[in-house]
Amino acid sequence: MVEKKYIFFDIDGTLTNANPGGIILPSTKSTLKKLEENGHFIAIATGRSYSMAQEAMEESGINNVVCCGGNGLVINGKVEYIKPLDKEKALMVIHECIEKDIPFGVMIDDSFNIYTHNLAVENKMAELKTFSTLHMMEEANYEKFEEIHKIHVYSKQGEENVLTSLEQSGLHYARYHNSSIIIEPDDKYKGILDMIHIIKGNEKDIVVFGDGHNDLSMVKQAPISIAMGNAIDELKEAATFITKGCNDDGIEYACKHFKWI
Repeated sequence: MVEKKYIFFDIDGTLTNANPGGIILPSTKSTLKKLEENGHFIAIATGRSYSMAQEAMEESGINNVVCCGGNGLVINGKVEYIKPLDKEKALMVIHECIEKDIPFGVMIDDSFNIYTHNLAVENKMAELKTFSTLHMMEEANYEKFEEIHKIHVYSKQGEENVLTSLEQSGLHYARYHNSSIIIEPDDKYKGILDMIHIIKGNEKDIVVFGDGHNDLSMVKQAPISIAMGNAIDELKEAATFITKGCNDDGIEYACKHFKWI
């Protein structure tokens, strides 16, 4: 009998066949079903907020998710917690953006709403409108928000060092668009361990699949880590195993290789 594994999948470029976006391949869907039939536990581990992960959850049939880069946990469709960024550190970045007149917007909860006082956001960061609703604030009073979950900052490739508060605060950023970065939590493995403890699983049986920078923490810490063929080089170097690409049945290939299906 195959030993039960607790398998966590990134979404974009791992479960889906593109990063960002894409679809979940038929081979991946059938693999997920076989994994469950064989007694394995499957979950998503994503930097996306819970609200933004729900479409992938529905399409894949996975009801467990480590979301918000490790700051959110959903088990069997029930939200265990969703934690914000450290507010003091987030305000460090916000105040620097205001001082340097860098357009930005903040997410204050697990919704598709972004708040900003800077009119330039709508034009310079047009990609935000494809997945969220922008709300214009009359004044730059971000201290009034009880929580800050993510910060979207206007920043072209190579200009990230303009924000000195990023290094000072230790906050993580990721880039999914040419014109902006997103400051968000970056320790998926912390959430994975929380989930394993809650469901009384075994840490030694954790498996993770990923492809990008925000998968590095879990790939470096998991007992078994699998990099997609399309993964960044740094992730491949840290992984236990490199499978085929996300558009070439990579998840199915790895699961067959390890005889989990």
